[in-house]
Amino acid sequence: MARPLPALLLMLAVSAPSCGAQAQDAGTASSTSAAADAWIVTLGGSFSLGPSFDGARTFGPFFSPSFDIRRADEPATFGAPDDNFGFSLFNLGAFSLGPLAGIREGRPSGVLPGLPGYSWALEGGGFAEYWPIAGILRTRVEVLQGLGSSGGLAANLSADVVQKQGLFTWSIGPRLSLADSALMQTEFGVSPLAAALNGHIAAYAPDGGIKSVGLTSSLSYEVSPDWTTTLYGSYQRLAGAAAASPVTTLSGSPNQITIGVGFEHSFVLGP
Repeated sequence: MARPLPALLLMLAVSAPSCGAQAQDAGTASSTSAAADAWIVTLGGSFSLGPSFDGARTFGPFFSPSFDIRRADEPATFGAPDDNFGFSLFNLGAFSLGPLAGIREGRPSGVLPGLPGYSWALEGGGFAEYWPIAGILRTRVEVLQGLGSSGGLAANLSADVVQKQGLFTWSIGPRLSLADSALMQTEFGVSPLAAALNGHIAAYAPDGGIKSVGLTSSLSYEVSPDWTTTLYGSYQRLAGAAAASPVTTLSGSPNQITIGVGFEHSFVLGP
């Protein structure tokens, strides 16, 4: 889910080699008229309304940038709205893989009595993507390690059915998120000290495993050859230790819903 980004992350977003998030078929018409040695650059951003933090029942507004760059003779590729920033290093037909970067959401201090907050964190890792049915069915695996004090390892598995009809591109598919015990403890654990300060909940040390299951869908429309807008929605149901945590059962909700709208502009760079 998209979260507010500090200035450093905005700089990272526009300097990264490629970003899968929100990259639909924007710039298709531009690429047909551009020289083969030119590049198609796509810049954009999305505004969303989603849970204030993982497990929250409250909602907040968020902004997330998107960026993509490809050679003019390469076709635009589909990217789901919840893909993290990544670019392909190896392409073997329907299979591709490469490095990945993401942003791990934080939780403000004071929103849960006695429980400490935690700050946002950068994540680094890799992804593998495979199209069992070219242009129609995409599968993707992302593995991300939290950097800094947050730490923790996360994995996101997804599949998307993609349908393009004229200027519209529609997608829908299931999601599965997993996390190790370190990440679960940060987001859903309750230390003995925090339990004592709260006074109403017991200490809780969650195990790693399935964090959530859900569904994501998007609908994109090519307003013009250079502009694309996307509506999207996501439902995630917390599971396992995340759903059983006092953070979820007493102060939050296992149902995590996000809706948003994105805009992208594509232009030619080069001769």
